[in-house]
Amino acid sequence: MRALVYRKSIPRYLLMRFGAKRVRNLETGRLSPLQLEDLPDPGLPAPEWVRVRPLLSGICGSDLGTLSSENSPYFSPITSPPFVMGHEVVGMVIEENSGFRAGERVVVEPALGCAARAMEPPCPYCGSGRHALCLNVAKGEISPGIQTGFCRDTGGGWSRGTLVAHPTQLHRVPDEVPDEAAVAIEPLACAVHAALKAAPGPDEAALVIGAGNIGLFTVAALRQLTDAGRIICVAKHGRQRKEALRLGADEVVHPKETYTTLPGTLGTEAYRPELGKPVVMGGADRVFDCVGSPGTMEDAVRLARPGGEVALVGMPGARSCLDLTALWYKEVSVAGTYAYGVEEYRGERTTSFALAMRIAPKIRLDTMVGPRFRLEEYREAIAAARASGPRGHVKVVFDHRGHGHQASGFG
Repeated sequence: MRALVYRKSIPRYLLMRFGAKRVRNLETGRLSPLQLEDLPDPGLPAPEWVRVRPLLSGICGSDLGTLSSENSPYFSPITSPPFVMGHEVVGMVIEENSGFRAGERVVVEPALGCAARAMEPPCPYCGSGRHALCLNVAKGEISPGIQTGFCRDTGGGWSRGTLVAHPTQLHRVPDEVPDEAAVAIEPLACAVHAALKAAPGPDEAALVIGAGNIGLFTVAALRQLTDAGRIICVAKHGRQRKEALRLGADEVVHPKETYTTLPGTLGTEAYRPELGKPVVMGGADRVFDCVGSPGTMEDAVRLARPGGEVALVGMPGARSCLDLTALWYKEVSVAGTYAYGVEEYRGERTTSFALAMRIAPKIRLDTMVGPRFRLEEYREAIAAARASGPRGHVKVVFDHRGHGHQASGFG
């Protein structure tokens, strides 16, 4: 099969870490850790596993961070290069197994927890439905890997061949959900989990910092699934601002207005110190940082009200030096919101993926997917994903269905 394979080495890592910002084409050039290769389809780790042919596969911010070596080395011992990249996947089952029929469309829930690893008894997190927090991601019958797309044994979505998935990882796609929506269910499920974990009430203001796909999906999940009284989004680019309003934000501010217009919007004031960022006395009840940069994480803490909560939804980079005085002074709570799992929603016990599938038609998720690229156009695809904001993209994807490259319509 033809696939995009990530092969890590210390020289490549150092070259990317210290050179990619200056020479961005290092990510996809001759010295890149990512190369288009021919390799065999992965074998089934156990008889109950299911073969899936990817139809569409998204390019995630964590993928871009992996390619540029800007991600934290935290994950290095719990991944297993070389691996085929791609964890946002809608695919087709190619042979009947474990109750799935050939030809069925499925979304892959990429977390590789205890069930996929044949670990018995399951760890406490997998036992409670939070398999994304599995304690055994470096153990069991398959190689280390937090997710499909970071494990050498499973294959991934950036491939024209097949990947293999444990049946517990697969979610059938309803007929009313097109491929273009289904491929974005995984990042939407992350936003669903973040929104429900914070669960702002009708008298509370939720502030979403960042309007890439995760930020926009968080706005949508807050509007569709919570009682948030007011949703404000910090969005930089034109399409991001329009999409944030369409998806349910009451107000949108530009990043340049973070300490000018935004404090007044939140009903408070900002005071400028001798050095550093302004001091905001009040703020939002719930703040969602959907960027993960040191600057936005510090902004999130400063813009939370005393006793408020900050949710880190965007993946932090390797370097996170920030002033946490506001965290201490305002008694702000900060929590990570990683991936997805079992959710309690209005008295119903369900999953992040099921809720994401439910709201996808309501938010016209398919209109936010594109442009689409063939696998051989991976250099152009990665460049488009890097420039998503200014180019007006929300989710750039690889299309393995034979269409080739086609820009999506504006949502």
